[in-house]
Amino acid sequence: MTRKSAPFEDRKRMTYLGEALVKLLMQHKRPLVSNYEIFSYLWQLYAQGDVKYLRSDHPNKESYQRTRTLLKAEGILRKDLDYRSLWRVLSLSDVAADEAVCLADPYCYISHLSAMQRYGLTDRRPDALFITQPDSATTQALLKKRRQDQFAHALTEPDQFVERLTAIKHPDQVRQRPLSCLSSKHLGHYREVRGGFARIASIGQTFLDMVEFPERCGGMRHVIDVWEEHAVTYLEEIIARIDTAPKDIHKIRAGYILSEHLGIRDARVLLWQAYAQRGGSRLLDPERPYSDHFSEDWMLSINV
Repeated sequence: MTRKSAPFEDRKRMTYLGEALVKLLMQHKRPLVSNYEIFSYLWQLYAQGDVKYLRSDHPNKESYQRTRTLLKAEGILRKDLDYRSLWRVLSLSDVAADEAVCLADPYCYISHLSAMQRYGLTDRRPDALFITQPDSATTQALLKKRRQDQFAHALTEPDQFVERLTAIKHPDQVRQRPLSCLSSKHLGHYREVRGGFARIASIGQTFLDMVEFPERCGGMRHVIDVWEEHAVTYLEEIIARIDTAPKDIHKIRAGYILSEHLGIRDARVLLWQAYAQRGGSRLLDPERPYSDHFSEDWMLSINV
């Protein structure tokens, strides 16, 4: 049973700073917060100068740790059961796995078969939640920039404490749902889901994901079925995203499906034939062996 946080008058040990932090947590309505976010909220409160008895312009390590410990002791925060480095704000309702992963990791998004399901492109209901996140090097660069953008001046002061900002390690399961994570240096296009905390691959990105990693999208046979049913509806979004795809093979596979398999004669799609390579062994399905069934226009083994 979730323990409810006590009203302010019942919190005998609460400080003015602690109460102000609780109010700020309620305003942001984020049931999962990191140490860095708690420190950022405290920094905001100090900067505003509206809290009684603050003795400096910015929180130090001691005031930050003391206030966080106080909120834990008062039953306002507890360690999250899935993300042990994060805190659950107990007076806010918990969220499902798709929102929890995006709260925990600001750079990941729902993708592949899970995105296909959300868009109504497939009737399959995957047990796992498929997400995409930046690779380690990209993540570290993003975290460094975020911390620098937020605390640039403070980071130049040798005596000023600024909480570390660390990468999230996703567990095998979140809210009792298995996770299937893909790390990529080519982070795709995504959008925020209205009315919640989740982020999802754009519709064009979802079609690109199908030809890049068909095994994460139900297999290439299922991918082709989806394109047969929905590609015409989303043709503009597909072409716009495939045009900027990071690898030539994405254009080759999408071009074959659209022009040769579906018979869509679009000049923008036909331009992708320039990326075909004679004498190569490119495969429509990267998970299956080479087949002699071959597209001469796209220089592609149709191994499905």
